[in-house]
Amino acid sequence: MPRSLATSLDPAERQRLTERFSKLIWDHVRPWAYMDTDGLELKRFDGRALSFAPASLDGAPREALWESNYIEPFLEALCREETQGAAGLPTRARAALREGLAAGIVRVYLTMQEIDWYMHADGVAAHHAKYEIEPKVVRMLAYLDRCLAGSPAEAA
Repeated sequence: MPRSLATSLDPAERQRLTERFSKLIWDHVRPWAYMDTDGLELKRFDGRALSFAPASLDGAPREALWESNYIEPFLEALCREETQGAAGLPTRARAALREGLAAGIVRVYLTMQEIDWYMHADGVAAHHAKYEIEPKVVRMLAYLDRCLAGSPAEAA
């Protein structure tokens, strides 16, 4: 998709990025919130099925959400697609693009964290700490920076 050469993201481009992240959340994160009643039927980025019978978000489902590299391939692809040709952009335009993408990445992980917090331990959210997302955000932002520099080969 063509990049604007402006020094900041124009409202239309910011809205487009917001919609891309909203779709990612809707399709690949939101279903976890209904796992206790509906179970879970999703596809991983590579097309493999990910499914669980109705249950609380504990044990294997929680591990699949956080430790199985579930969401990262989706985020990596979005970063690669949105940063194609970004290395040639002026510094301020690249910084604006980074800001928009970083906000979306953080939003995805915060949504996952909230779902986990409410669903873990059969809904007794007040009695457990939120999952620490900072290391995941830091790794994904480092990947984003590599994409912006034109070298995304290494996975987050």
